[in-house]
Amino acid sequence: MFATNCSDYHSIGMLAFLCSYIHTPAMTNKQIANAFDELANLMELHGEDEFRIRSYRNAYLTLRKVDRPLAELDDTELKAIKGVGDAIAKKIRELVGTGKMPTLEKYREKTPPGVVEMLDVNGFGPKKVAVVWHDMGIETIGELWYACNENRLVEYKGFGLKTQEDLKQKLEYYLRSRDKLHLDAAEEEADFACAWLTGKLRGAFVAPVGDVRRRCPVVDTIEILVGFNGPMDGIFDEQHFRLEREDDNLFVAHLENGTPITVHRCIQEEFGSKLFRFTGSTDFLDHFVQTNPGLNFKGLRTEHEVFEKAGLPFIVPELREHPSVIDLARKSQLPALVEEHDLRGVLHVHTTWSDGLHTLRDMAEYVRSLGYDYIGITDHSQSAFYANGLKPDRVLQQMAEIDALNAELAPFRIFKGIESDILNDGELDYEPELLARFDFVIASVHSNLKMSREKATERVLRAIENPHTRILGHPTGRLLLSREGYPLDWEAILDACARHQVVIELNANPYRLDIDWTLIPEATRRGIPISINPDAHSKDGVHDTRYGVFAARKGGLTAAQCLNAKSLEDFSGWLLKK
Repeated sequence: MFATNCSDYHSIGMLAFLCSYIHTPAMTNKQIANAFDELANLMELHGEDEFRIRSYRNAYLTLRKVDRPLAELDDTELKAIKGVGDAIAKKIRELVGTGKMPTLEKYREKTPPGVVEMLDVNGFGPKKVAVVWHDMGIETIGELWYACNENRLVEYKGFGLKTQEDLKQKLEYYLRSRDKLHLDAAEEEADFACAWLTGKLRGAFVAPVGDVRRRCPVVDTIEILVGFNGPMDGIFDEQHFRLEREDDNLFVAHLENGTPITVHRCIQEEFGSKLFRFTGSTDFLDHFVQTNPGLNFKGLRTEHEVFEKAGLPFIVPELREHPSVIDLARKSQLPALVEEHDLRGVLHVHTTWSDGLHTLRDMAEYVRSLGYDYIGITDHSQSAFYANGLKPDRVLQQMAEIDALNAELAPFRIFKGIESDILNDGELDYEPELLARFDFVIASVHSNLKMSREKATERVLRAIENPHTRILGHPTGRLLLSREGYPLDWEAILDACARHQVVIELNANPYRLDIDWTLIPEATRRGIPISINPDAHSKDGVHDTRYGVFAARKGGLTAAQCLNAKSLEDFSGWLLKK
């Protein structure tokens, strides 16, 4: 979490950027020093003169150690400080007088905010930031994490597998410290909090509620409900679970890494009522009350009793977003939602042939060991040069390896797929003759994400119309909490997918979860199947299907509407239909 006092910050970049907009009568020495450090870093990013960069960095090291407030020193006293000449003294005066330094503002303006923010990541200095920005075109923390996840950094100067993994862990920690969390991180923190509380309060009922229980892709607040009839003494300490404030039966605390946790407390006899109340969205709860006038839902021990009293079947937490689900429940029209065990195949998998961490054999054998019946290998196409995309000759070599493995691993089946880049004009990577040799093609946009709505839609529509496209991959290109998806006319996109029998991917990576679950009902209403794909770049990545299933359930998806819930025989038949 951000500190409230800029003088408490121990890093530069975005933190210093925020400090500059908080007016204070006199900047502290540390704030002034940090401004010079930020300037040095930004100039290094832009490849400026090394002598000037070194002078500003030395000023940072010197000024933060000056005993007297710099704001109180005159020009003679400032210039008496080692390394402070006319230019640096002038900049100090600018900071003291206005809180800003024009030279620093100039470099901030021509540096993407996300690149500035990268400098806040511990151990990720300007030299490496410059590489990912200038050489890889990465401009946000989220894009950088995703590049690590796809093993894109290992081929660049100064990066190896160990460095990449270390950076990935640092980025995950940094992202967890923001106000909002991706579902996977929030779930991990909620699991810890629940285990901690269960261990401290013998016999207590403990459960996550709110965004986490509804499996929201982005979690605003981690909330835990505790049903306990005794005192709450001893559950907080000064390290692992630190209490910030208490208000009646509400406790606001922070975990050791700074993640905020809200704990609601009730007696065990009303746990069911409170579990219901703290789980649903405001719209859902308001409609529930309005459609059950005069009924009292207080004092119920289990949540099922709430629904029984209302004369409704149980509504799973994932669906408790929109009021309309209550009307469906009343009409006995709730869908039988897809479950993780319904999935029979894994269809979006990368290997060492492109930017995956494990070999084709490793990925196939691992997916088979998890009980799946088939896997679709979809390495990157040749235009994805940054991801070691396959040239045509390497495509044929990979296909030969797949044939050999299929003979060995039967009845498990490896399907020959490709994640073909949608080029700027909407054409697919590779010539039609080569595309025709794949069992299936996932068409995805990976470049030029800043098109207008009209051009972006036209580009994707053309790819959908290509007879070789079977699945539209991560349709908006979004990275949750980092990058908005490119603008699309969804009515046109969905109609085209229905017309050309193109499946839409629900990319299960918790940083994507793309398409958004809110679009799933519109897709299924048109008869468009959804494929829950992990976009796995390692064996561990296969397990991201879990988050895809959560998002699919929020969108009301059934197993019958899910492409990779088909049996091996049915999926093979689907491949032959178009």
